[in-house]
Amino acid sequence: MGSDHKQKSRAAFDRQARDYDTKPYGRHARRLHADVMAAIERFRFTEVLDVGCGTGATLAAIIAAHPDVGAWGIDLSPEMIGVARGRLGGGADVQVADAEHLPLSDGSVELVICVDSLHHYPDPAAALAEMRRVTRPGGGLVLGEWRVAAPFRHLMNWMLPRMPEGDVRVYTAAEVKGLAEAAGYRVDDCVRAGVRGQLLVARR
Repeated sequence: MGSDHKQKSRAAFDRQARDYDTKPYGRHARRLHADVMAAIERFRFTEVLDVGCGTGATLAAIIAAHPDVGAWGIDLSPEMIGVARGRLGGGADVQVADAEHLPLSDGSVELVICVDSLHHYPDPAAALAEMRRVTRPGGGLVLGEWRVAAPFRHLMNWMLPRMPEGDVRVYTAAEVKGLAEAAGYRVDDCVRAGVRGQLLVARR
């Protein structure tokens, strides 16, 4: 099941990569952008990792605001990484990788962000454990996701695994908080963000 979801996600994002930043399928991530950028300013950081970095748009904004930051990004989609490399040049190290197996050493970054990506992960606990592993003690996590009220969330969670895009589950704020805490993060807050979005801010 996990491999099937990953294959679907990779194929879907490969198809969307070239126009993700302008088409409706990238709209929700774009609507979270301002809140993500505000949240990262709660941390002092010299390194940042974007898990599910997509086209590199968020990393580009972070680098513009913090020119001396060391920036890394991973994504399951080779086409998304291709777009990100074109955008970022040598400003960030971006590569194809799985969120469950991050290609960084323990405690190597001060800030991890993950925007509009967790709902694609068949094993979110494993992904968050990896994010926590690479986060330096005292470092932070900023995670943006969908926020959908019941009963629509229940309907979506029945439909999503049956759709071709590789989505797995839409989470409640309590579920996102619980996953982060189980991974070893201390949650500062989890609040509404963007349009039908939520933003979790946590610390290791």
